[in-house]
Amino acid sequence: MENNQFFNLRRFGMLCRMEWIGAWKMHLRRFVACYAGLAFVLVGYGLGDSNPSLPAYEHNLRFLVHAGLFVMGAFFASCFMECMKTKEGRIAYLMLPASAFEKYLSRWLLFTVGFVLMYILAFELADWTRVVVSKMYYSDLAEQIKPLDLSCYIYGADGNVSIWSLQRTGILITMCCFVQSLFVLGSSIWPKKTIGKTLIAIVLICLANIQLGHFICKEWGGFHNPILNDNDAMTYLVMTIGAVFAVFNWTLAYFRFKESEIINRW
Repeated sequence: MENNQFFNLRRFGMLCRMEWIGAWKMHLRRFVACYAGLAFVLVGYGLGDSNPSLPAYEHNLRFLVHAGLFVMGAFFASCFMECMKTKEGRIAYLMLPASAFEKYLSRWLLFTVGFVLMYILAFELADWTRVVVSKMYYSDLAEQIKPLDLSCYIYGADGNVSIWSLQRTGILITMCCFVQSLFVLGSSIWPKKTIGKTLIAIVLICLANIQLGHFICKEWGGFHNPILNDNDAMTYLVMTIGAVFAVFNWTLAYFRFKESEIINRW
């Protein structure tokens, strides 16, 4: 390894090339699986609803897109430390001539930023598949069946940039990052059976928080703050809290990976 033990751009580029391009078959299989899942759900919904002109049709499509984003994001994030599942894999990966930060950053970019780009592409293909199949099935409604307009996440109905649309998009991105960070952290703690163990931990933490909130409301009469009645303030508060916890979870996952041992004792 070169003298710079923390980050070297040339070394990082070689590592990214190895992880991103060297494992292209695995990435392609995941992309195809993501597209197939989205296409199955969207086409099934398109064939089951014969009123594409109703506002509820587009609203339900957006719900499916958001649900898929969280589900697929959790699944991909749970594969973050798949290279550490076996002793041989741990030895091979930890022995790569790169720093722990470079290895973590390379996988973080692949399973977070790379996932978002892959999901957008898979959704666009799946949505056009829905449009083509629905037009063939409902030939009399072909003109009303259109692909989902993603510009609404930035622009309003008047065609101008909408603050409300940006706030909604910001909450969606922040919550997606937060959910992914939970499974990235879970993957760094439990490389094997990450999804199941992380879900159990999330459920237990949620139940504990619910009990704590119930106790506080019972003993002190709940929370009374004017900010709870301000929609804009609550939106920015939720985005801030989600972003802070996402960065916190990612940081914990990095230090957990940095301290990884050759023999998994968990």
